[in-house]
Order: sequence, then C-alpha cells, then structure tokens
Amino acid sequence: MEKCVFLDRDGVLIKDVGYLKNPDDIILMPQTIEALKNLKKIGFLLIIVTNQAGVAKGFFTVDDLERVNKRLIKVYETNDITIDDLYFCPHHENGIVEPYNIKCSCRKPDLGMVVKGVEKFGIDINKSFMIGDKDSDILLAKNSGLRSFYIKNSMYEHDENIIPDFYVSDLKEASDIIIELQGD
Repeated sequence: MEKCVFLDRDGVLIKDVGYLKNPDDIILMPQTIEALKNLKKIGFLLIIVTNQAGVAKGFFTVDDLERVNKRLIKVYETNDITIDDLYFCPHHENGIVEPYNIKCSCRKPDLGMVVKGVEKFGIDINKSFMIGDKDSDILLAKNSGLRSFYIKNSMYEHDENIIPDFYVSDLKEASDIIIELQGD
C-alpha cells in the first residue's frame, strides 16, 4: 500500500489571498519546492485536497479554478515534482450558484476527497498525513485516521479544542518531521 501526504492548497502550498481567481496571482509559500521534493524522495504520494467555496459563492467559476490548479501543477512539474492528484470541492450549502449550493460529502472536514485518493491509489491511512492551516483540515485528518499538521495561519481563528498531532510554522517544518518519523 502507498503512503501519502494530503495537502491543503491555500495557506499551505500557496499564499492564501482570499478567493484566488487568476493563475498569475499564485505565490508559492517559502520552501515548498524543497519540502515537496524531500517528501517525494522518500516515496510519498502528494495529493492536494482543497475546499473552493468561491465557486458556489460566485467569486469565480470552475474554469477559473481549473486554470489556477493547472498553473500550480505546471509550476511543480517545472521543478521536477509530480503532484499525484488534486481534488477540489466547489460546494457550499450557503452558496448562490447552482448546482454548487449544496451540502456535500467532499467538503472538508467530510471525507470525500480523501476517500477518492485512498481508493484510486491504495493508500495506507496509517502511514499517511494531512497538512493544513484550518480546523477543517485537522478535523478531516481526525475523521479519516490521518496524522495531522496544523500550519499556524493568522487569517483564521483556530479552535484550541481541535488539536492536531503537530503544530508547525510551514510545510518545510512538517516535511522535516515526516521524514524524521520515517526513521522510527
């Protein structure tokens, strides 16, 4: 079975600028290239799982979102990093754009995106991780049995009752801990 690092997109891989619509506005977070290369070197799949309620709320379209995601994947490819898959949830029950204004099973902290990856790649949850910067990411990890990393983010209030396995300052620190844990 495969081991995987599930990654939130905004605030983990790229700067969270709010509802990102334009691929030209992608700003990589510091040291993400190095961190992802190091995880790939030790055999981890890399899967992005991202809530994108901006579609349901009318801030951007699925086409806009796919252009941003395609550009991000291309940036990694030009740096010799393969992102094994990317799943996004365009839904939000308080949205205004049909058919995306629904409650769904793919919106984090629900398991839909992780289940897709596990089924497609034969992922061993017990050897895998979730790295995120919101409580929904940590709850997703808890709900699915993944070990969790919470990247401190001043844009969002963190519920201190939602406790990740690790608090870290960035993706690089999380990757260093994952690498260290592989030696145990």
